[in-house]
Amino acid sequence: MTTDLTESAPLDAASPAVPPGMTRYWQECTDRFTELFARHVGYEAQKVPMSETELREVIDACNRAVAPLGAVVSDKRWVSYMDVVRWSQSARNIKDMEAFKAVCILNCVTFVWDDMDPRLHDFDVFLPQLRAVCERYYAPDDAAFAYEGARAFVTSDHMFRDSPIKKALCTTSPEQYFRFRVTDVGVDFWMKMSYPIYGQPEFTEHAKTGLAARMTTRGLAIVNDFYSYDREAALGQITNCFRLCDVTDETAFRDFFRARLDDMTEDLTCIAAFDETTRDILFDLVQGNFVWTTRDRRYQAAVNDVNARIQ
Repeated sequence: MTTDLTESAPLDAASPAVPPGMTRYWQECTDRFTELFARHVGYEAQKVPMSETELREVIDACNRAVAPLGAVVSDKRWVSYMDVVRWSQSARNIKDMEAFKAVCILNCVTFVWDDMDPRLHDFDVFLPQLRAVCERYYAPDDAAFAYEGARAFVTSDHMFRDSPIKKALCTTSPEQYFRFRVTDVGVDFWMKMSYPIYGQPEFTEHAKTGLAARMTTRGLAIVNDFYSYDREAALGQITNCFRLCDVTDETAFRDFFRARLDDMTEDLTCIAAFDETTRDILFDLVQGNFVWTTRDRRYQAAVNDVNARIQ
């Protein structure tokens, strides 16, 4: 098999390849997000460089981790998953590339779980794979935190995919929705597997206590929800904040979107008060996620070869 480790072609925001739904708002909202980050961050996140050898190591580890699930994942899809880590981790603050590779692997294999129908796969065989990755790449204490974050994330997803709790939290109000998304979108997991990369005491404590996750959840979820709306609506998924408004009503949508930008503004303003390194890490996470989302193949169509359901 020929290995293609090239990154996906960038998404042209002026000509979005998405069906009617968010199409009419694509350029307008992309411009608003861009202006928000320019005003509050002032620079663009940088992609973490990786050698062909490092990419191959991560992809091979990912394939081993999902093999017990019977999943077959293309290199192209692994690269798509991995690029959110490469854009969203703070490149200028990274000190431990082994831990960075662990984050790539854990992120990718939990993406696979998220893209599967859990009723068709044996959940119990997946957790030992996550533990093995943590023990391979982290020091013992850090491995315990990373594994607990991963375990909580996939267990929550496994428990709540079709539950009345999820329906209540996702369809009542933005406040309830974002409470749920701290765990569901994987931000707490992200922090607990990421702090070893930086070796920075203040950020480590913010990651372990959950404060860093709460500070970034709204920014991450709002961006993700806007660009994945059409795919998630087509799949009947309710974990999208824009399901709380009528997107066909342009006035209602714009009012709702403006309120979500206010949420992000409030969070970015507070993040700016953190210590310099923590501030940079959290800014790079939220803005890097936006850069990845607007450039990656995963969001170029409601369904394509890197976002379709994995059987």
